[in-house]
Amino acid sequence: MTPADWERYLSVALDKRVVVRFSRSRSRPVEMVGTRERVNLRLHCFFEQAPAAIREDLVAWLRSGRRARRACERLDAWIDARLADLPPARPRLPRPQTRGEHFDLADLAAPLWETEFADELADPITRPRLSWGRRGRVRARHSLQLGSYSPDDHLVRIHRVLDAPWVPDWFIRFLLFHELLHAAVPCPILPDGRRLHHGPEFRARENAHPDSGRARIWQRENLPRLIRTARLRRS
Repeated sequence: MTPADWERYLSVALDKRVVVRFSRSRSRPVEMVGTRERVNLRLHCFFEQAPAAIREDLVAWLRSGRRARRACERLDAWIDARLADLPPARPRLPRPQTRGEHFDLADLAAPLWETEFADELADPITRPRLSWGRRGRVRARHSLQLGSYSPDDHLVRIHRVLDAPWVPDWFIRFLLFHELLHAAVPCPILPDGRRLHHGPEFRARENAHPDSGRARIWQRENLPRLIRTARLRRS
């Protein structure tokens, strides 16, 4: 079941709106924040293969908490078995850094939580983390990855070359918007099993952003300077 499938299933079962996001967190394979009207639920991606009985046990836990003792025991056992089957965890990544020399990514992203992602990523617990990328020289001559989203780490990284006084803040905010779309919009799966990272919904929402056009122009006109700056390790 995809996150969208889980949302439909749980919304009917609980008779309230449920927003589901997949993660790869081993320490918190199930995480829930709820109100009377809405439940925000983060599930480890192995819940994509959860059998019907486990889906029912999850519903029982969401309804009654630990009072649903048998359901919780079965759910805990199933989760423990899935965690045991996972490959060894990767080394812990450096702590995300939002504050740069000239820009703070947290400040730039603040309006996005209240506007473009008010429905999907408004919850501080389940939204992606933000960080400037690591320092260091790059060897690229013709291209440069200015941002990325890692679903495994639930982390958006922005290249440090953009932390410069000559870079407009609206461009960095648009880049954050682009990368956060990857977290908010499910990737369609093609017939051959590959994921389409920029599907129709993604493109439609990106093109509808008021800064979409001028961001593409600014990046095209300034990419050579950004590449030179990154290669020289200076801003």
